[in-house]
Amino acid sequence: MDISNKYCVYVGTTRGVLQQTFCKPDEKPKYFFPEQQSEITALEWGRSEDEIIIGYKNEHVCLYNTNECKYTKIISKLEGEGSIVGLFPLNKSIVIAKHDGVITIWSGKKSDYFSINLEEKGTLDAFLHNKSREEVVATGGECNDFKLWHLETKQCLFKAKSLGHDELNLPIPTSIRGITYFPECEKLNACATKEGHVLLYDERAQRRPVVKFFEKKASYTCIATAYRERQCLVGTTRGYMQLLDMRAPGKCLKTFTTFTGSVTSIVCDPVEPLVAATSLDRFLRFHNLETKELVYKGYLKQNLTKILIKPLVKEEQDLGEEDKIEEPVDEEYEDIFSKMETVTEAIKQKRKSESDKGIKKKKKKIKDDQ
Repeated sequence: MDISNKYCVYVGTTRGVLQQTFCKPDEKPKYFFPEQQSEITALEWGRSEDEIIIGYKNEHVCLYNTNECKYTKIISKLEGEGSIVGLFPLNKSIVIAKHDGVITIWSGKKSDYFSINLEEKGTLDAFLHNKSREEVVATGGECNDFKLWHLETKQCLFKAKSLGHDELNLPIPTSIRGITYFPECEKLNACATKEGHVLLYDERAQRRPVVKFFEKKASYTCIATAYRERQCLVGTTRGYMQLLDMRAPGKCLKTFTTFTGSVTSIVCDPVEPLVAATSLDRFLRFHNLETKELVYKGYLKQNLTKILIKPLVKEEQDLGEEDKIEEPVDEEYEDIFSKMETVTEAIKQKRKSESDKGIKKKKKKIKDDQ
């Protein structure tokens, strides 16, 4: 499967450089350097088609214009402390979440914010906007179970219960590293944990997970929804990616083992069975979810943290009669064609008859010579 020029891919790095590639063979990616070098910790499409919002470990947010290929604005002095965990556009505003649990709704001169009130050892490590529910965001992290929040009322809509206790009567930890939702049902959310759990929550049913998948040896880093219903992809620190079916009881369908470093970010095509993933081994990879085939592998020179993909669509323009371009006519070439004999059924029969007679004469001559 050839994906050259099928996607425009933007990748964030640990040094703060934004890279662009079209997944062509032997292509040299484009590099866009910010004013300050800091790890890119969040990357999302902006309020318009040509805007990308970039969050950094140094608490800054930059706006990048893809048409002009330049950074247009730096947003700093935001409330809260710690790296930018997640962000997304909301109408003309930008919602930004920090590591200490402060969520800011930035709109230029005016900004509003609130805190999700973490425990003493709690952190915010995963932040997701549910595009099916404009005002709802999901949060999770260390000592911070999965929750849903309403941005307008600043109230908690759903709070997950702990997983209980293990056989030693110790609390089962859930350090959430990634959250995703399923487009087919806006009430379904899944999260992946550092301890090897993938948990599916249905806020209509109960506060505990409705489906649990656990792999003892895994430590999950990120999660993304696959193109099929109730399927998701998870990346691990041990350098492999899994395709999971989160219908009860929850099972692993495929394991992708072409990575040699921790998987840092996953994005799946919503229509085709293609998934893009980045890892700390500095490679961007595209896999076919049906065959597990590695369809593209590109070396991008730096440790990769986040990824955005944009499918490229070539629209064929229908020209009107007055807009059609007249091609020059070669008169000599046209004259040759005008003098050529038109092949009809009668001519075909005549040629066949002459050919048969010729074959019979050759056979008779050979027989006489013998």
